[in-house]
Amino acid sequence: MSILKDPYVVPSRVKGVVRYLLAAKGQREKRETLEALLSPKALVSRGDDRQLSRKMVQATIRECIKMGLVEESEDGSEVAINPKLNLKENVLPSALAQLLLNTPELTENHDFARVLAWYMAQDFFVAPGNWAEAQKKLRDQVGEELLELNDARFGQFEDWSCYLGFGWRNTLSGNPVLVPDPTAYIRQSLSTLFEGVADKNIPFGEFINRLGKYCPVFETGTFREKIDDQLGDCESNYLSSVTSVTLRRLEEEGKIKLERLSDITVSVLQDGVDSRISHITWIDQSVQGEEV
Repeated sequence: MSILKDPYVVPSRVKGVVRYLLAAKGQREKRETLEALLSPKALVSRGDDRQLSRKMVQATIRECIKMGLVEESEDGSEVAINPKLNLKENVLPSALAQLLLNTPELTENHDFARVLAWYMAQDFFVAPGNWAEAQKKLRDQVGEELLELNDARFGQFEDWSCYLGFGWRNTLSGNPVLVPDPTAYIRQSLSTLFEGVADKNIPFGEFINRLGKYCPVFETGTFREKIDDQLGDCESNYLSSVTSVTLRRLEEEGKIKLERLSDITVSVLQDGVDSRISHITWIDQSVQGEEV
């Protein structure tokens, strides 16, 4: 079962499992002990003699194991943080994004990746903000059954897309809405996308190829290309409005610089003014504000 299909597996519970194991001796714990600590008797007791249920935390631990975040001992009695991840709590969203979106062998959560790729391909200015709007868009664009989404799963999608940095919640006319905005995700990925080299421009097309390879729900990525083929209305040199607006926000924050230095290979940002861009620079903010 994936994070979309299991309503028990939400970001806060995954964070609870990781936070405890990171602080535990050897970053490991007996499974039974971990379940009891994260779901104590006082919280799960029904007030009678019926068997206590710890289904929520048990499901979360199982999903942490399936996604490669946590490992279990051979007999299943102990669980531990996957040592290959070199994990710290402050980088958990980015580590989870890689496990969920860019680990080909972990296919169980590819349904989430497909839905996210579809959502990142929406028009930022009229993107669906709730299930009723999303259901209509799905039906019109790719077929509701294709992405296996429903009301409950859309709620899971909202929780996870916001936690991983691909959107945020807002209120419109008193009603909660989801906004597609991967600014937080791309911001924390800039060092990786620029291979640690700041203050040096690179061709914009190269940057987009790196972005799609690193996170395949964006343009040129495997999940995104399948969705774009189904949508059928994307010109090759036009960036989606969601990615375009995100890059403009990062430029306004002083994180990147977008320029037109060449007419040979130009991409068009659908940011409200259809800007033409050929190069992008990651700005090293650690030296900003220093006296020259």
